[in-house]
This record gives sequence, C-alpha cells and structure tokens, in this order.
Amino acid sequence: MGNACHYHSGADAVWQCTGCSKEYCGDCVPGSVDNYYKSTPKCVLCNQRLDNVGASNKARPFWQMAPFYFRYAFSAGPLTFSAICAAAAIAMTGLGWLSIFVLVAMLAVVIRYNLLVIEKLAGGQLQAPTFGDAQDGRSAAIFAKVIGMILVAGGGGMLLAGLGEGAVQAYSIALSLLAPAAMIVLALEQSMRAAVNPLKLLQFTLIIGWPYWLLWLSTTAVSAAPTYLLPIVADKLPPWMLLPLLAFVTSYFSIVTSAMMGYICLTRQQKLGVISQLDDAEFLEEREFERRKALADASILLREGRGEEARKALVTALRQQPDDIALNERYFRLLLAMDDKKALRELGPHLLERFVTLNQPHKAAELYLATATSQGKPPAIDKSLLRHQIAEALYRQRQFKPALTLINNLHKEDPSYTRLDSALLLLAKIYMDGFNRTDNSLKLLAYVQKKYPQSGVMQEVRQLVSILAAEQSPQPA
Repeated sequence: MGNACHYHSGADAVWQCTGCSKEYCGDCVPGSVDNYYKSTPKCVLCNQRLDNVGASNKARPFWQMAPFYFRYAFSAGPLTFSAICAAAAIAMTGLGWLSIFVLVAMLAVVIRYNLLVIEKLAGGQLQAPTFGDAQDGRSAAIFAKVIGMILVAGGGGMLLAGLGEGAVQAYSIALSLLAPAAMIVLALEQSMRAAVNPLKLLQFTLIIGWPYWLLWLSTTAVSAAPTYLLPIVADKLPPWMLLPLLAFVTSYFSIVTSAMMGYICLTRQQKLGVISQLDDAEFLEEREFERRKALADASILLREGRGEEARKALVTALRQQPDDIALNERYFRLLLAMDDKKALRELGPHLLERFVTLNQPHKAAELYLATATSQGKPPAIDKSLLRHQIAEALYRQRQFKPALTLINNLHKEDPSYTRLDSALLLLAKIYMDGFNRTDNSLKLLAYVQKKYPQSGVMQEVRQLVSILAAEQSPQPA
C-alpha cells in the first residue's frame, strides 16, 4: 500500500512537500492543477511547490501486475500500432530493394513508440498512447541514438576481443543484463550518452533494487515469445501471412516488455526523479475552489497549531461567501478549538442565528451544545426568536434539558414576544416528552387556551390536552 495522507490516514497521498516532509491527499489539495497559479499547488505550511505522487503512490508492486502488461498491449493504441506494422510488412514484400527503407522507417517508428510507452507509464499515465502520439518528429533522432548505442556496444566488444573469449562472454552477459536499463534511461532522459554510461545504468538498477532482475527475466521471456509461437502456426497459414504475422506478434510483445519497463519506473518514480503525469482531478469553479481550499487550509493549519492563520483563511473565504454553511461551521468550530471565549461570546450568537437563517436550525443546535460542552456553559442568546428556534431544534434532537434551559422563562423575560403561544406549546411538549411532567404541560396548555384563544396553534393544543386527559383518566378495572 502507498503512503497515506499525513492528515487523513485513510486516504492515499497525492501530493508531497519535500520542504516540510508532509504528504497530502486530494481533500487537502482540492481541485486540479489548473485551479492553481501557474498550475503549481504549493504547501500551505511552507509555501514550497508540491510534487504529485498520486500515480506512483497507488502503484502496486511490479510482480503483481502481469495481467496489466498484456491487457495494455491489447488496448486501442497498441493494437493500431501493431496492425500498422503488419500492413507495412505486407507492403514490403512487393517493393524490392525499397523494402529496406520501409524496414528502417518501421523500426524507427517501433522504437519511438516503445520508448513513448516507457515514458508515459513511468510518469503515471496508465492509458496507452495512440499511434499519432508517436508521430512527433523524433523517430529518426531516437533511431539514430539506438544505432549509436549498438555501435558503442559493438565497439566495446571489439576492444575486449583481444582479452580472450571469456572477456567477450562476460561483456555479452553484462550487455544482456543492462539492456532494459539502457532502454529505460534512453526513454526517460532522451540521451544516448546517459544510456551507454555504465555507472548510470548501474545506478538505475540499484534504485530499482531486486525487482530489476525480475524485470530482466520477464522481458527476456516475453521477447522470446514470437520465436516459440510462430513455428506452431507456420504450417497452418499461407506463406504470405507469415511476415505480417511476425510483424504483428513481435510488435505486440515489444509493447508488453515496454509496459513492464515503464511500470517498474512508476513504482520508483520519486527516486528516479521522473516528472509525474498529474492525476486528472476535477477542475473546480472558482467559488467552489476557494471554498474547498479555505476549508482544507484551515484544517491543516489548525492541526499544526497555527490557529490565527487558519482563522485568516476562513475569514477571507467568508467575506466572499458569507452564507456558505460549511465555512460558517468550520469557523465556529475553529473558535471552539482555539477556546476564544471573547469571539464566542461576541460572534457565537450571530453565527448561530446565521445557521437558522440558512434553514439549518439543527446545525445551530449542534453548535449550541458543542459550545456548552467546550465552555462549561451555553452561549448567552438575547434574541427570543433565536432561543425559540434553537430550543425547537434541540427538542427534535431529544435534547430536552438544554431545550428547557433556553425556553423555560421566555414568557417572563420577554412578554412581548410575538410567538409566545408557540413557545409555550413547545415548553409543554418538552415537559411531557422529556420529563414526564404532565401536570406542568396541562397548566401551560390551559394558559395558552385562555391567553391566546385565536392562536394558530390552538388545534394542536386541543389535541395535546385530549391526549394528556385520556392518559390521566382512571382505567376501568
């Protein structure tokens, strides 16, 4: 399993900061790179550029991915490429000496496409490139580099020939063992000098570790597959089909081996210094991005003990989106976490009222209770309507005691409150359902019937009186 996010242990890391050694998931760094200035997300803690590690962090070990390599070569891009190779092989049969040029051109394209497969997979792009992606004008240059590598290898063998057959055999074995590394280095660095540098190749094998030798065994076996498969079908096919079949099969298995090389680089992406192909994260509309970014930054900063910076991030976002529920809740909980008694005293009731205004009375009730728990006492609310609304939300959440505290003396403290009939009805329900005080409930209901005979809640009052009266009447023996 890959590295987890430093702040969300259940999520894989997508970004990494080398400056403060923190790893972040997609929730910590929301949106796509296009949401950020110069497409460069930066660490909220140290402001250094973040490196994308999403693809490599999710990569499974090389040896567990065998089916993937063969499926990869069967996807649309590689199959198109193999089919074109087969068609080129058919065309070669009628061109005479011109077929040499076709063969060279085909080899150049084959090498370019396979190196592109290595490059893309190493960067984390699991979708195979199309045939058109390889037509970037670099086929001839890369083919020339490969020819140069072959000449350098051959020249080294000639120099060692004078040392005896044993030296040549040892050199041949070394060339075979380092061949995958040479192709990978050429694909990643586009440099023939690096690809023939023994120290560079040895360094590469050390970075990959023992899986490199598994890669060597796998690529050697797969590369030999056409040699064993074609004789099986040679007698069953017409002669004209053999050359295109050889071209198709050889192309297919070369892509399989390239996929192996690319994927093993993906598993060591950071150590190899490969630039990651960024995950295709969702691009966010500006307001949504600013909202998510503020929430993420505030959470990280608060956990790092930088409460004032977290508050600043939220306040900045709230100035642009004052009615956003998530931002308001995070700000309220930030004040609780910072134990800012003054801000809670001055801003708490205002924030609770905002939740009610935004049709979120249940959220206001939750935060009211959280404040009471955190501060040892509930916030002081001097607006009767707000007290009534929060008490009603608390009653629905079966938080009877705090609801009673809020509304118990409302009719005495604010006799001019225009919704006292509803408040008294709520108080009667609280006594009845929360404390089984039917006597208090009946007194309150009788008071409402007498004081507010034309009230809109009168029907509910009568129903409740009937229920309570039926409960108190003696049951027949």
